[in-house]
Amino acid sequence: MVTLGAAGIATGLSAVDSRPDHATLGAVGASPGVRRRLALSRAGLIAGLGSLLGAAGGLGAGAAVLAALNRATAHRWPSSLSAPFTWPWPSLAVTLVVVPLIAMAASGLLTRSRLPVQRRL
Repeated sequence: MVTLGAAGIATGLSAVDSRPDHATLGAVGASPGVRRRLALSRAGLIAGLGSLLGAAGGLGAGAAVLAALNRATAHRWPSSLSAPFTWPWPSLAVTLVVVPLIAMAASGLLTRSRLPVQRRL
């Protein structure tokens, strides 16, 4: 939810910041769907990088906690890991694939495809 919220806010701020660029695209004859595709790509990039960094941070923190727990029982014989590290594949798949796709779909649905008409002085 944090990634989707952050991607939505960052995509909206990016769209506002690039209004002059969209006006230039409209002036040179870009199709109306260009704005929507730009929003899709921005949302995918923001949500994808956020998911990747969040997953890496979460896996690193989890591995550190498990290493500390396992170190406490390392002096026992026969040595066995009291808390072995296992990869959370379903959670990683949802985090790294599904969340950016949802952000892109929401961005594509909520972005107007018509390029704004602006007056230049």
